[in-house]
Amino acid sequence: MTHPVDNSEFAINNRREIVFILDGLVKDRTVIDLETSDGVNLLTSVLKVSAEGNYVYLDVGPNNTVNDKIIHSQKVAFSTQTSVKVHWHSTHLHRVSLPDGDVFSMTLPAVVERIQRREYFRLKTPQGSNAMICKISAETGIIEATIVDMSAEGIGVSVKGTLPESFSQGTELQGCSIEFPVVGVVSVNLKLCGIWSSITSNSGEQVNRIGMKFVNLSRGASNVVQRHMIELEKDHISKT
Repeated sequence: MTHPVDNSEFAINNRREIVFILDGLVKDRTVIDLETSDGVNLLTSVLKVSAEGNYVYLDVGPNNTVNDKIIHSQKVAFSTQTSVKVHWHSTHLHRVSLPDGDVFSMTLPAVVERIQRREYFRLKTPQGSNAMICKISAETGIIEATIVDMSAEGIGVSVKGTLPESFSQGTELQGCSIEFPVVGVVSVNLKLCGIWSSITSNSGEQVNRIGMKFVNLSRGASNVVQRHMIELEKDHISKT
């Protein structure tokens, strides 16, 4: 089966280099966007890479129904949203039980695409009193989510408390808004790509990390996001 990455100018075919790149994702605990040909999305991460065993282990999701759909999908794509985008495909995944829990297992990819472009930059946003807020319309009311990182394609947010039942992979959230510094409130539609493993804070309150993509972003809103990304990058560079 031929994948788009096979003929890409960014394609890497050297097995040793592929293992090195994927090992880097393990060490950096990089968040991976998983998407099946059936439109199922999940935020995951690479747990282990074995050149000798010819396999890659990845985190399973918290929803077994979603996990089953991923296993039965004939094509699965993986992408990072870091400044250097790493992209690859698999024809299918298996679920494997290990002493520490279940994981997804796939054959070590023969081709990996490595791209460095501004549109794939995912930058951390200020927190605390300077944190940006995304207001999400839900059946339970307006949810105020703290934005933790941003790219030209979407945002990662943190939400405290129990999430509405409608929050699942692939759900489109209409009528959301983000308040940008100087510019003010910008309306956006978002697609929920995955819920990163929930944790419990010191106070006992549940905290959820959610990854979302912009849907049909208007030209004006896109320009605001791009300008804000430039400002975030300048701020990041000045502190390094």
